[in-house]
Amino acid sequence: MVLKLEPRFRPMVWGNPKLNKLFNIETSPFIGEVWLLSDLEPFVTNVVDQSQLSLRTLMKDLGMDFPRFPLLIKLVSPAQWLSIQVHPDDTVAKNFENEPWGKTECWYFVEPGKVAVVPNGTVLKNCSEPSRISEHLVYLDMSAGDLFFVPAGLIHTLGPESVVVEIQQASDLTYRIYDWGRKRETHIEKALAAVKDFQIETLIHRNFERVNCGTFSVYRTCSRTHLVGPSIVVFLKDGLAARSVTKAYETFIVVDETIEGEALVVKIEK
Repeated sequence: MVLKLEPRFRPMVWGNPKLNKLFNIETSPFIGEVWLLSDLEPFVTNVVDQSQLSLRTLMKDLGMDFPRFPLLIKLVSPAQWLSIQVHPDDTVAKNFENEPWGKTECWYFVEPGKVAVVPNGTVLKNCSEPSRISEHLVYLDMSAGDLFFVPAGLIHTLGPESVVVEIQQASDLTYRIYDWGRKRETHIEKALAAVKDFQIETLIHRNFERVNCGTFSVYRTCSRTHLVGPSIVVFLKDGLAARSVTKAYETFIVVDETIEGEALVVKIEK
């Protein structure tokens, strides 16, 4: 089974015209996120040519028992630094938002880009003003093909002109700490409950084969691959899915079929 998903486009204040150009779409503001796979309103992705088959229905058909499809996959490219932010883990999400999941994610860099993190997130408690968290940022250069793990609780931001495939738990919970003067709402008290400490070396994966992110795992394939069991496939270049031609960033749910070409394969782990 090979099911193609129809992407949804999300304009953002920090959106990047390169995404508008890539998908030949005009928006104002520019597109910041392309939701490639989503069971979250209002950007639910549908199966192409099968409008009655939702991700939630498909999930049940595949024997999965979750409140909603458990993953969210996007193509993200900011023209400016994203807000300095943190995502809650499952416990904080349940306690503060009555949501089933927090938001652990990872970024696969399609092009060279930048990340900045505060590995010792608990320093937020000692900042006299939220803006001063920027003084604790550690800046990291990422190469095309690198994967950066963003566990719930990590204070982080993504740099301008980065292009990443973002794979995450199916949650849109973000607690902004500082927004570089853009004057959007911040969520300091919730962020204080969410922040944790991390070792930077555990977050960067260069020349990776497979990365386990807890509730999902990601690996990259560049050859002919037969996929057994439900898999989500994001093509990075033109390829083939069950002998049908695919294009870059087209996203599929694949069960017991063969793909060819450069792609990310995502597996639900629990």
